[in-house]
Amino acid sequence: MTELTRRKVLLSSAALGAAGVAGCVGDSDGDDEANAGAGNGEGDNGMENGGDESGNGSSDAEDDGSSDDGTESTGNGESAPSNITVETMGTECASDENDSVTIDWGGDVITVTGATPAPDPCHEAVLEDGTIEEDSFTIAIDVAEANEGDACQSCVGKIDYEARIEPENPDDISEGTVRHVQGGSHGVAVEDGSEENVDPSLGEASLETVDAGCLSGEREWTVQIWRTEDGLSIDGLLKTPNPCHRAVLNDVSMTDGTLAVDVGAESTLGDNEACAQCIAEVQYVADVAVSNADGLSRVVVDHPGSESVSVATDEIEPKDEGSSAGS
Repeated sequence: MTELTRRKVLLSSAALGAAGVAGCVGDSDGDDEANAGAGNGEGDNGMENGGDESGNGSSDAEDDGSSDDGTESTGNGESAPSNITVETMGTECASDENDSVTIDWGGDVITVTGATPAPDPCHEAVLEDGTIEEDSFTIAIDVAEANEGDACQSCVGKIDYEARIEPENPDDISEGTVRHVQGGSHGVAVEDGSEENVDPSLGEASLETVDAGCLSGEREWTVQIWRTEDGLSIDGLLKTPNPCHRAVLNDVSMTDGTLAVDVGAESTLGDNEACAQCIAEVQYVADVAVSNADGLSRVVVDHPGSESVSVATDEIEPKDEGSSAGS
């Protein structure tokens, strides 16, 4: 359709006026007024469509594909949350599974690692759509040409990608759905990757004798256990035949969520040396490295003479600067 500019409108009006004079000389004044009205029917700005004077109807503002509401353009031109991003990690001809999804929980970020089919390897992964609900998320992954018309190897492609999802409340997310537009839909369970859901593992253990002396009165405590950044710390008191003894770490083991610490005592006397004759106690501190100590259910500390202390881990408090034996 030809677009009328102001110049064309004026020329048309002039032509109509000339035609009226040449062919309608005998018409009434009312007809002349009607013709005149038809000839100058433009508005003050010369256009009725609200465009600029050039008649192109375009706005001064250009669309850059982004918006001010925290969204980004997806592969199909729609908008997706800015807290969901997709990055292509690699492309190749599919020789094995090319439609898969795995998920990794990283605290505030849920990382989806996947492979999606493509018509050929000259494609990249794009986010077609994505939503984050109160306790779940859904993302749709499509592919887009990446070689701009260049020749490409003729084979079914496998596009490896990584999607990062950053929910406002990540602890509330329990499940998600990843849909491959070129493949299938995958339901995934989101498990908290923090250490509380990981089996504990035993590290190095050490023990140091702090003091030894004759026992006076009744002992108020024998073992106290504290949580530390590296695992557990144990303050203990051993009963010995005399104060010339030190504590030794006989064994540390872990079975079915129970940490067992066996502490013994050995004499510090050399040949022909004497010691005070009294029932004594030896104080020690043992440190046991345990990754994910929250995965333990119980700690058992054994002393000589069938003395044993068992403590549930949910009763063990963190050790701070104010924590000390007997407190």
